[in-house]
Amino acid sequence: MKILNSLKYVLFVVLFSTLTHASPFGNKLIVPIVELDEDSKHYAYVPAFDLKVGESGEIVRWFTQDHSTIVAKAAVIEIKDERAKIAFEPFEGLEQGAFPAPILFPKKNDEVIFRSFNDRAFLVAPSQEIYEKIKAAYPDVTWLHPDLLAAYLMDVGHTSPVKGDFRKVCTQYAAGIVYLVNLNEGQALDCQTFRPIKKDYITGRAPVDDRMLPFFSRIGSDNQEWFSYLINDITTRDYYLYFDALLKGEISDEDATFFGRVTKYFSNQIKNIF
Repeated sequence: MKILNSLKYVLFVVLFSTLTHASPFGNKLIVPIVELDEDSKHYAYVPAFDLKVGESGEIVRWFTQDHSTIVAKAAVIEIKDERAKIAFEPFEGLEQGAFPAPILFPKKNDEVIFRSFNDRAFLVAPSQEIYEKIKAAYPDVTWLHPDLLAAYLMDVGHTSPVKGDFRKVCTQYAAGIVYLVNLNEGQALDCQTFRPIKKDYITGRAPVDDRMLPFFSRIGSDNQEWFSYLINDITTRDYYLYFDALLKGEISDEDATFFGRVTKYFSNQIKNIF
């Protein structure tokens, strides 16, 4: 009976979340941890439902009906037998230097919330025309203006974004998706793992003279001067070449975060296959 009641609860939460949080990049999903990995303290299992490998989320613990906290951040690394294996690490997004950080570890029955902010996204495009085209195609998404991303890069002294920059700016502005225009397709990527959530082919290719660098923004001409990034001893000076290389992992991301390690996990899997 306890298992049946738990299942009813999960189904109710899933249905309620779907009805109240619609996004073309995936509806909010709340699932419980059903098992902790016996061989490691950094993995657990949740019901898979429609989760995809690479989706990220937060692990939440409820202390009372009205009080909860985020215990850890999580990412799906494997789906098998209707269960999703998640990797997790302590959540640091709400740290305050004046207060001690609570030491909590995920446990069975904690909730894992996926796609909380998949209706908020950054759009990276080579031109204003393509930027407006994508915005019009997804009217239900709250598009955070690329000026915010460009200002962040200027603040940290980066002339172009690497994956670590996207992770940080998405956390800062509560965005779940980076929609990246790449060659002749658009890719909605999970902000934290940079794994594709959805692809479409509605963009077209921006003419060379219309391409802004490093991407379309309104910061000003000073920020449009292209940067020098050495990739295999070749200086990249084109929007499409740069972001294609970024997606392929050819641009080094020295961000030693949890999700940086998750990205390496996926890269190693691909190498093992081929």
